[in-house]
Amino acid sequence: MIRIQAIDALLPQTQCGKCGHPGCKPYARAIAEGEAINKCPPGGVATIQALAELLDVPVLAPEIPPIPPQIAFIREAECIGCTKCIQACPVDAIVGAAKQMHTVIIDECTGCELCVAPCPVDCIDILPLPEPEAKAQRERADQFRQRFETHQARLEREEARKQAERQARAERVAQPQLQQTAVATDPIQAAIERVKAQKAAAGTLTDQQKRLKIEAAMAQVALSKAEKQLATHGTPALEAQVAELRTAAVAVQAALQAASSTAPAGTDEAALKKAKIALAVRRTELKSAERNGAEEAELVRLRAALSDAEQALHAAEEASGKPPPELVRIDKQPVDVRLRALKTELAYARAEVNKLERRSGADADTLTKARARLAEAERQLHEYAPA
Repeated sequence: MIRIQAIDALLPQTQCGKCGHPGCKPYARAIAEGEAINKCPPGGVATIQALAELLDVPVLAPEIPPIPPQIAFIREAECIGCTKCIQACPVDAIVGAAKQMHTVIIDECTGCELCVAPCPVDCIDILPLPEPEAKAQRERADQFRQRFETHQARLEREEARKQAERQARAERVAQPQLQQTAVATDPIQAAIERVKAQKAAAGTLTDQQKRLKIEAAMAQVALSKAEKQLATHGTPALEAQVAELRTAAVAVQAALQAASSTAPAGTDEAALKKAKIALAVRRTELKSAERNGAEEAELVRLRAALSDAEQALHAAEEASGKPPPELVRIDKQPVDVRLRALKTELAYARAEVNKLERRSGADADTLTKARARLAEAERQLHEYAPA
């Protein structure tokens, strides 16, 4: 144990995982068991030499190119407050809240880069540290180790609390069954307790319902974020992503409603509800495929599935005995394809100019071309006269 602590004391405590281990302490333990000493990019040559001297082994060339001291920087104007970087930071060096701007505490950041990948809007930069800030970061290894251990302890406490809450819920669900067993000798009381247990079971979510409820919430959150990004940037890739997320959200919501239905599976009311959900899913799938330019064979299959869903809904409505809804026909004007294309081009051009103007290091020539594109899009839209 003393040997592991001595090795760990020589590591930079970035907790980056680039050595293939989930932190500096696990890598120190692996080195004590015979693993190579040259797998720490943030430590570089200096760490390799210190480890070689401590362990009395030959100095090796770095297996991965060394990484100089660095920190993370969040472009706060682009942050959407998703908290994914906060969850990824191993030393709790990022502060913020859901749907609020996040920022990095410079003196606590190890430069591990673990916050970059989870960011859905790519608003985090990794910046090199100049001297003397780089030297000061190297001297804070003990501080980083303590923050990492505190972070791990907090995660363990939260997991233990969640386990205790799950256990308590399970015991509450099982309690009516124990009471029913205790009064089984009294037929009348047993019948009363049986009815109570059935009501309690009916009001308790099953594991499947809980899972679907969580998936539905996560799908809705992902869809909302993607829609915001589409409104800001308006790229075809984001449009396709929004369509896919909307289809997934509808499908998960349909599955949740089907699992949460209190009516027996064979009743006409439940069949009517399922038919309506199936029709909504088929309609969404077809619209998504048409927007994404799917092949004609795929469109034919989806149209046939939509037609079958419509027939199934009509049959379920007739079987339910409910009066058909009163439909009001509204004549819609055809979409002006040219006008829509001009408005789309204007939105793309405006989004590009806004993006370049927010970027401090944007190329002047690129910005000039983007503004010219915006002016041309505005002119064409202003001069367009619908037929």
